[in-house]
Amino acid sequence: MDARRDDPGKLREIPHMIRRGMAIAVALALALTAVVAGCTPDKALDFGPTGEITTPPEDQLSRDIMRDFAGRDFILANNDHEAHISLTDWKPGRRIIVPFWLGVNPLYPGFLRPTVGHLYVMSQSTLVRLLSNNEYLIRAGSKLFKSDTVFEATRTRYLDTGGMLPTVVRFVGTRVITVPKDAPATGTITEKVPVLREISMPMHTTHDDDLTGYAKFEAAK
Repeated sequence: MDARRDDPGKLREIPHMIRRGMAIAVALALALTAVVAGCTPDKALDFGPTGEITTPPEDQLSRDIMRDFAGRDFILANNDHEAHISLTDWKPGRRIIVPFWLGVNPLYPGFLRPTVGHLYVMSQSTLVRLLSNNEYLIRAGSKLFKSDTVFEATRTRYLDTGGMLPTVVRFVGTRVITVPKDAPATGTITEKVPVLREISMPMHTTHDDDLTGYAKFEAAK
């Protein structure tokens, strides 16, 4: 997905790098739009009506990603604004752009807001607790905002809590859940949260990577 094109709802393979000047101009225009619209974090993090979907994506590239990345780790390039992803057996230079979950700032109305059915790379997330056999309560989002989220793990089984490596996911809808409050608070909280369904395995790592603080996981049986 490239939010700077006329049709931002479609993922795309990278034909060339975006010019820095154009990116800065778009960012300034969007910042002005957010101020004029008076968008607040509460409005930006409203993920829509309750309900979940099971239908496949409408566009062919998303369907290809769901097929090719299913159950596989992937390489994530060093880009803070959009996820440049590739598989380890792809030819050098071949990448696909997928938006980060909530983008770099979810306050831009209609820009980086999540759309049900679309694919995202979930990054900078924290696993809080197990909800059921294959569902977890996580906190996922951007550098500025994170929200409680249900993570449906179809490929992995997490063994403890902590940070989560970037993962390709699909936003499949919202659900109302009741969960314990964080300590030292007591009682429960009922909230409407987004549901992210796992597509890939977590990002590819090497023995040189420092994974201190990250939750351990294994491939689901």
